[in-house]
Amino acid sequence: MRNLMETNLKTAMAPAMIENCNVMKGNMKSLKTPMGMLLQIELLVIFTAFLLLFLVTCGSWRRRSNNKNLRLIIFTAYTLSTYVITYALGLMQDAPLRSELFPVWAMFLMLALGSADSISAYSLEDNEQWKNYNWQRVIKLIWLVLLMSLYFHSRSEAVVTAECLFIVLVVKSDERARALMAASLHSLQRNTKVVADYMSVEHENGGVPHGVHPVRMRGYTYLVTWEEENWVYEIARAIYRWVWKHEAAQAPNYRMTLDKKKLITIEKVWGCEGRLLSSEGDPQNKLKDICLSFALYKLLRLRYAGYSLPREAHKKTWNLIRRGLLSKEDGYKRAFRVVEVELMFLYDFFYTKYSIIFQPGWLLIKLMEFMYVVMGIWATTSLLTHYKRPNSNCPLATVPNVLSVDVLVTSVMIISFIVVELTQFFFMGFSVWAKVTWICKYVQKRSWQNNAWIERMIGAICRVRLLKPWERKLHQYSILESYFYKSSRLLNNVIMATYIDQDRDGQKQSKPIPLPEKVKQEVFDALKWNYGTKLENGQTSLRVNNESRQLLWACQLETQTQVIMVWHIATSFCEYQLPVGRSDSDATRSSFLVATSLSKYLAYLVAFAPRLLPDHPYVTEYVFDQAIIEARDFFQGCNSLDDRVTKMERKGRGSSAREKTVINRGARLGNQLVNDIKREDMIWRILADFWVELVLYVAPSNDAKAHAEHLTRGGEFLTHLWALLSHAGIERDYPTKPPNALKRSKSF
Repeated sequence: MRNLMETNLKTAMAPAMIENCNVMKGNMKSLKTPMGMLLQIELLVIFTAFLLLFLVTCGSWRRRSNNKNLRLIIFTAYTLSTYVITYALGLMQDAPLRSELFPVWAMFLMLALGSADSISAYSLEDNEQWKNYNWQRVIKLIWLVLLMSLYFHSRSEAVVTAECLFIVLVVKSDERARALMAASLHSLQRNTKVVADYMSVEHENGGVPHGVHPVRMRGYTYLVTWEEENWVYEIARAIYRWVWKHEAAQAPNYRMTLDKKKLITIEKVWGCEGRLLSSEGDPQNKLKDICLSFALYKLLRLRYAGYSLPREAHKKTWNLIRRGLLSKEDGYKRAFRVVEVELMFLYDFFYTKYSIIFQPGWLLIKLMEFMYVVMGIWATTSLLTHYKRPNSNCPLATVPNVLSVDVLVTSVMIISFIVVELTQFFFMGFSVWAKVTWICKYVQKRSWQNNAWIERMIGAICRVRLLKPWERKLHQYSILESYFYKSSRLLNNVIMATYIDQDRDGQKQSKPIPLPEKVKQEVFDALKWNYGTKLENGQTSLRVNNESRQLLWACQLETQTQVIMVWHIATSFCEYQLPVGRSDSDATRSSFLVATSLSKYLAYLVAFAPRLLPDHPYVTEYVFDQAIIEARDFFQGCNSLDDRVTKMERKGRGSSAREKTVINRGARLGNQLVNDIKREDMIWRILADFWVELVLYVAPSNDAKAHAEHLTRGGEFLTHLWALLSHAGIERDYPTKPPNALKRSKSF
């Protein structure tokens, strides 16, 4: 009976014999034929290889570009990969033609699901579905094991290939599974409690001999890394608690504790005596600031997890920002650089596998993985040299140079996988995660601090910057130039709204501009010198400039969206009425640049990113839509920009406070600026100061999720300010509370 079953199994798994190849070729019109199904499998294998290569090379470009088409292509590749792999695996199971390479192809296909280190999740919602991904992965792995047990029973090369690739598959799939789980809200809340407990009392560290010093970072024991991050340690600790019943935390606060001897803190990094981190080896603090960014990134994660810090802790960080990062004249460059790297860590945590890959022991794991990859590729190559395709007499089985199509497909898969792995090792080796890991090891190991070769190696790695971290652009929108824009009714309708984001009338971006250095300087200088821990919506700047007190009415409107749009219209009016040229002073040109660029940037946020602004998102959208309707009515018959400005000048002179529309208010404000303030340079100084204060005013936000989502769209300048103000605990102040304004609540 047993012999009969083995005979039947071998018969079932034997290659399907095709008696008439010409008949087969005649039936190729139907994809259900054996050769048609084989052709589908081969094409899907090659297609998946290129999908993986694309995701690896372009996955991280999402944070460097706001291009809508690029995001669509990446989303398509990310989504298609799962369905293509599932469909190909199903075809392999149903195909009447049996090939010994099917399990090898299946292994490479499954590797594609977890191989893209640069994109583990496309959106935050993917992280919340980590259990779904894990169960799908387990089911596919079980299916893969069954497939290997049926196919591999005689060839040793095939067995070695399967074992090596299977180990690599398990490691990579596990990395992605744990990255998704770690970035989910539940896991984030659980894992960041230890940081929240530590930071809740960190400001009480009164044992600093000479007090807190924000330049030398003395007294700043912010966490960079600690031994407990090792997942092996966490498993051992969990087993210890389960077996020996670990003692409870101390009442009444029940805080989780850390062994301070094993901590790497900002203070220790700045106090390192090694030459690499000394004033001679790191004169501009660029290497040490990587660790500062990493420590601040951990604090920023507390915002996402819903933890809050005491006011004293925020005051200490505000002191670090104001008297440390911004202490020098060009300190805004350093502060912006620190925030840029901090947001890089945050992006990688939510959307890539780097936070999991760079856990303690990562180098050993990656070396073992690389070894298995090499062994798997060697075994696959050895298998191909002895491979004989089923039904090899069919001309379709070879290409003109007498090379088997199966061998060609497998070779393409191997080459693409080699390129993918080398590319990922390269980018991983020079990532900010690798840099902070090496620096912390350097601080921890005194023997490294006396080794010139290690210092040169770490210094070379840390000073390499392959690509810019973010898009570094200010997106622009002008209502005077785009109010007449009508969205395509073919794509923007009730039916298509179910499938794609809808464009609204008037929603047409102007060309984005590179983020001006002057804008960064003005914003950070205003933050340092002019404002405390409370912000107003431009009223402070107007009160400082005595000539502009009569403009305060434009800051006391029903919603902040109306304030932005009214001042934007007025600034656009001044831009065309009072253009600035080379004959004007440098100060006037700088004020003009700051005012116009920030005006159009905040108008862009109203039109395209309402969740980043203070008002309720739908209130912002509704006000914008109404402003477009009003603009079309107001500018009816105006075919050129000159005609619109002329009409604003004529209507604005005779408008009164009783006219409540956004367009009329904007025209009235613009005429006030031009006619009541005699000095042109003063007009642009008032507008520049106003927009600088307003962009700081709108930056604090409780909608942390919205900022996390915009990290995948090139990054927003407002998100950089939001991160900085979050650390400092700076909040906006509502000088007036209009009855129609809807206050936002925490959304994450």
